[in-house]
Amino acid sequence: MNLLFVAEYHFANPDFAKLSTELAKKGHDVAVATSLRPFDSISLEQSSSLFQVKPFITLYRIPHSLSFPLSRIYKIVKEKNIQVVHALNDHSTNVATAALVSKIAGVPFVYTIQGPGTRTGHALVDAVVKIYDLTAERWIAKSAEKVILLSKSLASTAKKLRVKESKVTVIPSGIDSERFNPKRPEVMSEELNLREKLNIGDSFVLGFVGRLVPAKGLAFLFSAVKQIQNRHPNPLLLVVGEGPQKNELEAMARDLGIDVVFAGWQPDTRPYYSIMDVFVLPSLFEGLPNVILEAMAMGKPVIATKIGGNPDVLSNGENGFLVAARNSQQIASAIEAMIENEDIKHRMGAANREKTETFFQWSRTVEEVEKVYNQLS
Repeated sequence: MNLLFVAEYHFANPDFAKLSTELAKKGHDVAVATSLRPFDSISLEQSSSLFQVKPFITLYRIPHSLSFPLSRIYKIVKEKNIQVVHALNDHSTNVATAALVSKIAGVPFVYTIQGPGTRTGHALVDAVVKIYDLTAERWIAKSAEKVILLSKSLASTAKKLRVKESKVTVIPSGIDSERFNPKRPEVMSEELNLREKLNIGDSFVLGFVGRLVPAKGLAFLFSAVKQIQNRHPNPLLLVVGEGPQKNELEAMARDLGIDVVFAGWQPDTRPYYSIMDVFVLPSLFEGLPNVILEAMAMGKPVIATKIGGNPDVLSNGENGFLVAARNSQQIASAIEAMIENEDIKHRMGAANREKTETFFQWSRTVEEVEKVYNQLS
């Protein structure tokens, strides 16, 4: 089947990018239309099926771009004889244009909703996003022949967008549990090097991986670490990622007097997961976070807010702890439970590894997406 994947920044959405790769491995002819960040240029050079959409304006601080590649996408659809256009709800003009082209060209349009919508914590940006949700986003979702949700909890988002239930199917993201395997020799070797490099010592390592933006709720995690510091003197917070909130968070860590390592963006996060005792995701808004599946595959217990798709993969007290959003006290209590009981930590980590191997393999995800495509033909 000839497929066209469309997103604003395709490679900034690893689960969507992985899906396109896995479909190509199964013999589908997959083209990708996307704007490229500066460090994505090598991908363009290596792929004849990757088509760059050059934006009129790029706001790197958000980040967001404006482009209306009508003729570009229409040409790809015709020349590649595209049978399905599959796009992502990333609030981009690329995706809005793809939805319009699919209507003009008479090609089925599939829409993946991966989250409740972009929330940056910036009042003006979030206001614009809300307007987009009520106008363009609603039209895009309603125009799709099929809408894929990454978690059951996103049914409310589809409902707000006025999508008919008959169009909706839930297909969670997959995870490459062979790659994200703590027992891989290269991961174990790099873990030892990283422990020495970061001078971890006997610290209890709390880890976070993701964008450094207010929507990730890191201020509440920092506050939780401060609360437990007097009772447990060796917590270390390892923050992996970049974002516009970095300077603010660095100042916050200094003011609170907590031990935080800002590791920056990393091309390979596996060794960083390896040195974590617990993975913590204090987000205020989420769909089904890929980082939770990665941490689970790496055999780590997880503490996450009870939002989005988190309850779909975490059972409170079994393979992790679910806490209320914006509640640093609950985060602190969950962390203390892990520190004070090694058995809980190891039991939950083992349960997470088993769960990803059983329920979140990419082979299952790809088969379910193929079923959606076949219903359109």
